[in-house]
Amino acid sequence: IEAMQTTATPTAAGIVIVIPAYNEARFIGSVVLQARRFARRVIVIDDGSTDLTADIAQAAGANVIRHERNRGKAAAMRTGFRYVRRLLRRRRDIQVVVSMDADGQHLASDIPALIQPILTDEADIVVGSRFLHVRSRIPRWRVFGQKALTLATNWSSGYPLTDSQSGFRAFSAAVLNQLRFESEGFSLESEIQFLARQRHLRIREVAITCLYADPPKRNPIRHGLAVVNGILRLMGQHRPLFFFGGGGLLILLAGLAWGAWVVDIYRRVRTLAVGYALISVLLSILGSLGLFTGVMLHSVRGFMLEIKRYLEQLVEAEQEVRQK
Repeated sequence: IEAMQTTATPTAAGIVIVIPAYNEARFIGSVVLQARRFARRVIVIDDGSTDLTADIAQAAGANVIRHERNRGKAAAMRTGFRYVRRLLRRRRDIQVVVSMDADGQHLASDIPALIQPILTDEADIVVGSRFLHVRSRIPRWRVFGQKALTLATNWSSGYPLTDSQSGFRAFSAAVLNQLRFESEGFSLESEIQFLARQRHLRIREVAITCLYADPPKRNPIRHGLAVVNGILRLMGQHRPLFFFGGGGLLILLAGLAWGAWVVDIYRRVRTLAVGYALISVLLSILGSLGLFTGVMLHSVRGFMLEIKRYLEQLVEAEQEVRQK
């Protein structure tokens, strides 16, 4: 451990690394030791592991926060970021927060390139992309699944990336308070894209190398469906006008087009196509409901955001008073 501390980079004091972990006793020790080459403080959130993950991480020099039970990656990241926010109130030298996986897929040697755009004030968030310049041997089924999830996230969030599901990321300490996650499970990365668009944050991508030595611990299909479910929920919460209003408008236009067809049939044969007419009315009603629902939820969301910003300003003002 002493050898690792002596090889730390000059900016190590300004970097905090957060690693969520669940039953990663096999890899967590080496991951922490490699991470400590680039940061003085490595935080491991042991998410209810039943093996020696927490003990090994602590022996390797990490600060370990334990969950009594497994609560999922998003909950672990929330715990880690809350801890970092408390650090930021006491230490002003922290510049960057890096998140990485505990299974050995990410290489700590990519951290300098990952944090560079933040240190030069070119980005607020940097995503380590496996697909920006492919430097890894990625199984084809993973490529297909990740590309599909990235396409869904990009389309729904309106913020395009080449690798929306990468867990290897860097965050500017200055914007950490703006990233309040609410996701459960594995839709955390997708939520960051929605929050970045909402907060007008700058995102950059840098190419990283990923290692896929072991088969996945989770069922890929179940994992993908869980992410898709999270994306749909995020789209309904963050972009209701697009989600409900856009879909409603398309259905309304389909109903009107179907109605025009009914009118054309009547004009040609002087007979009302009752079945087609009912379909036209049904589509028009459903489309109108969706459109107006999107408009109303969009207005409600704007109002709630104003309240949220006001409360955040009150909290910031209270913190400033306490610091003085």
